[in-house]
Amino acid sequence: MNIAGNNKGVIYAHKRYDLYGPVHKGLRHALGGICFRTGSADIADHQRLEAILAEWKRIVIILEAHSRDEDLHLDEVYMKYAPETAKQLEVEHEMLDGKIKEINKIVDKIQCPTTSVEECHRLWYMLSRSLDSFTSEYLIHLQREEGPGMEALWGNLDDEQIHELSVKIRSSIPPQAMMILLYYMLPAVTHADRFVIVSDMKRFAPREFYEGVLRLAESRLDPQSFSKLKSAVDRNSMES
Repeated sequence: MNIAGNNKGVIYAHKRYDLYGPVHKGLRHALGGICFRTGSADIADHQRLEAILAEWKRIVIILEAHSRDEDLHLDEVYMKYAPETAKQLEVEHEMLDGKIKEINKIVDKIQCPTTSVEECHRLWYMLSRSLDSFTSEYLIHLQREEGPGMEALWGNLDDEQIHELSVKIRSSIPPQAMMILLYYMLPAVTHADRFVIVSDMKRFAPREFYEGVLRLAESRLDPQSFSKLKSAVDRNSMES
């Protein structure tokens, strides 16, 4: 396999800047985890159930941010170079948004104080099935963005232009949503991607935010991976 680095420091087998790769790994991690926890939960463990529902609400924040920021920064580019793909992605966004609303209705019913134990059992089963169904469709959507979507960008833009789009998208993500995304993304990506993400935070983000990212990375990575990351970021700062 031919591995090469691009001018932004991220290593890709296909030699091109990947707009979606790290973010989509984080989203897959988040959705796979919530499906596992929902499906394995004991309905009598109310504390765990509430934690799972709270996690779903946090995941919704990053799902909505991901969709909104793509619409804002990529729709025009896709309509120019790949209009059919643009229309398909738009239809899928609307369909997935509708499914999120349906899942949220189930969550609201589960958390309603008047919901009986029997009804809660039924609703939790519905929630687990709905999350599995949503995730399967969402993963297909991610593949479409990584396939026809990314091919359209590679075919019409250079890596610098694609990187500029990525910077615009990341810059428009609110801090709360970014921290939630990083919670899932940091353990799901390679060391090379972590290095770029955290180095960029150190260079461009406010110091307090960067320090928060560093604490998050320490809590989400094994000691060896975190030590390797911090050493690389510190060394890069000294060399810059």
